[in-house]
Amino acid sequence: MSWADDPELLATFRAEVEERVASLSAGLLQLETHPSPRQVVAGLFRDAHTVKGSARMLGLSGVLAVAHRCEDLLGALRDGRLPVRPDVISVLLAACDGMTNSLPGLEDPVPDEHLTALADALERVLAGDEAVDVPHWEPAAPLVDDDDYDTRHRSGDSVRVATTKVYELLDVVGEAELDARRVERASAALDTVTAEQSRWLRTLRDAVADAGPDTQLALNRLLALGDQLTGAARDLRELVDDAHGRLAQVRDGAMGLAMVPVRRVVAGLPRVVRDVAATGGKDVELRLVGEDVELDKQVLDGVSDALKHLVVNAVDHGCESAEDRVAAGKPPRAVVTVTARSSGGTVVLDVSDDGAGIDEDALRAVAIRRGLLPSDTTLSGPALWQLLFQPALSTSTEVTETSGRGVGLDVVRTAVESLGGAVDVSSTPGAGTTFTLTLPVTLGVLRCLIARVGNERYALPVPGVVESVSLKDATVHALAGSPVVVRHGATLPLLDLGAALGVTGEREPRAAVVVRHADRQVAWAVDRLEGELELVVKDLGPFLGRLPLISGATIDGDGTVLCLVDLRQLATVTTASVALPAITAEAPGREPVGRKPRVLVVEDSVGVRELERVILEGAGYEVVTAVDGLDGASRLTGDPADLVVSDVEMPGMDGYTLTRTIRRTRGWEQVPVVIMTSRGSEDDQRAGLDAGASAYLLKTEFDQNQLVETVRRLIGR
Repeated sequence: MSWADDPELLATFRAEVEERVASLSAGLLQLETHPSPRQVVAGLFRDAHTVKGSARMLGLSGVLAVAHRCEDLLGALRDGRLPVRPDVISVLLAACDGMTNSLPGLEDPVPDEHLTALADALERVLAGDEAVDVPHWEPAAPLVDDDDYDTRHRSGDSVRVATTKVYELLDVVGEAELDARRVERASAALDTVTAEQSRWLRTLRDAVADAGPDTQLALNRLLALGDQLTGAARDLRELVDDAHGRLAQVRDGAMGLAMVPVRRVVAGLPRVVRDVAATGGKDVELRLVGEDVELDKQVLDGVSDALKHLVVNAVDHGCESAEDRVAAGKPPRAVVTVTARSSGGTVVLDVSDDGAGIDEDALRAVAIRRGLLPSDTTLSGPALWQLLFQPALSTSTEVTETSGRGVGLDVVRTAVESLGGAVDVSSTPGAGTTFTLTLPVTLGVLRCLIARVGNERYALPVPGVVESVSLKDATVHALAGSPVVVRHGATLPLLDLGAALGVTGEREPRAAVVVRHADRQVAWAVDRLEGELELVVKDLGPFLGRLPLISGATIDGDGTVLCLVDLRQLATVTTASVALPAITAEAPGREPVGRKPRVLVVEDSVGVRELERVILEGAGYEVVTAVDGLDGASRLTGDPADLVVSDVEMPGMDGYTLTRTIRRTRGWEQVPVVIMTSRGSEDDQRAGLDAGASAYLLKTEFDQNQLVETVRRLIGR
């Protein structure tokens, strides 16, 4: 049986297409009244792009053609080549209806002729025709919804159940585990009381050894009752232990219901590869490895579009033509490999091709044309490859069904990171490129590290934690006045988790948790660590909504609420309050009057960047930060800052190149630039001044008064 005959797979693809088409329809209804229609169109364009990809996997040529024309039309609206008119919206809405009513599983799907008519109507509207008759079609029978799993459909020994019910079951299991922990606490308290009671009764019996027989009988009966109570408490404790084990089995079983094999997503990829390769005149083989590796359905559904994007990208951009491969000494047939493997609490998906590798010259040219890099850049390697994830960046020179439309790897990164995962790329010239997605196995049950911060306790997801550190045994010192901790030969910024979370009261940090953000690590100080727990975490609901730095919560055994820290959001925190008390926010001098001058701080070290921010904000300046030279260069498109403070040694673009870029940017030519670096040789200082720096300060001789006075001198206030 092929994948197209599998009702589960078919239902999965149908549900995805229906969701995207529904989103597309809802967005189209907003277009005519939205004050900024182009912002809406950007989201609609991606919906149409996803529908097109799913239609290709399903082999629905009619839907594929309609979705392709919808993309063309939405692209014209997005670029301003076509105004938003009622007739345009009408034909797009008709296209949505046609695509929805042509999906497999319907008793009376639209005929191919109707889809052809829709594609033609879209083509005429795109050509400028304002008198297009919108094709209409009415089903002869009610539509059948195969995804209404609340009504269970039995087939042999299998039962299809809505995943929402699985997650509802997990919520109930989590509450039952909470009840079990409460009973366990009560049982332990009962053990203590009964033991104490028995001890005092025996003491009393010994003290009244000469009492009458009635008193002795009463005491013996009390002792016997105490023994029975102790036995009952022991039995209760054993029952609680058994309940914990059974609840764990129920929880694991419920999670098992929500786990699906990677095969459900990759099964349609051979058709995608075949179609894309045929369109590009290439000969490409798809190899699938690890199809039986299982993931939470929510995770797999969330990453399915990203996986399709990467496979299409591998065929379209990575693989060479047969002629080029033979000329390079390779077999004429290219190979794209999708591999799934389990790794601890994560699943890793690799999409690899054996093509020519990333064309760095072409990528640099596009980045320069987009203003992401200066014209004289020599950026290469991993730092350059990361630009592939910039929004709307494409190296394709022509627009086809699969390339050149500005929809691609930025979508991949957004999808993966929204699931708490990470994406990386590696490439070897002449040998190929690999994109690696690292994903959590499940979103339902999280193993968390419990941290005490003041009088509060927080849960930190273990997959996001690199290691825990005892501050008593670690090497902690100050770098330019900012606390840092040395781990494995590297110096990491040491920031305060309590300050970031707004915890008040007395604090005594004794431990730190090291978390990773992109290619950097940061240590967050906590009062102490209290071990690990597996938690069924819930969101905070519509009443509370999303709280800063908190992604969910659970209830502990003693009834207190335990909040889950969002490590991704925490990694981007740049407020001065996260610094440990060793950093002072006071700076000498008077407060400026009128509008606060704006300073752009470009520094890849989190600790140094926050130190400079604290000092300059304390002196009365508005501070904007950038995490490296490329990030700093991207800020040059807005209103000019009053001054720039920049490091020299940064990934992607160094401070000298950034300074030269500032001097060539319209409106920024006269903005003062202060170089702040540890490179203090005469040649280094001369290079900075030659690049256009206004001042050159050394971190090794850092003095906050000097920094503030230099900034005031250059800005004039």
